[in-house]
Amino acid sequence: MPIKKRDAMPTAAATGSVDEDAVAKKAEEFGRGGYAPEVVEIPLDPNAPVGPQGILFRFNDYQKQLLKESAEADRRSQQKLLESIIWPELERRRAARNQ
Repeated sequence: MPIKKRDAMPTAAATGSVDEDAVAKKAEEFGRGGYAPEVVEIPLDPNAPVGPQGILFRFNDYQKQLLKESAEADRRSQQKLLESIIWPELERRRAARNQ
């Protein structure tokens, strides 16, 4: 069975029905950033409740064993041990950046 070719549909530019003022207006609005939604920044609260969140944290078998042993030595969970190390360090780095 032979393949039927479709007839090409005439484009709006070919017919001359395009309103050039409307196109220029859209291009100008795009250039001004009128297409972007308004973003309202909400200040971060370090004391906000923690919700269920997941972040992949990769480590090898040695690091896994080290974390396990350290958590057992401190008598804390691995999660609490990581939190006690990571958050103070990140806050220290943020303060150093903002000085």
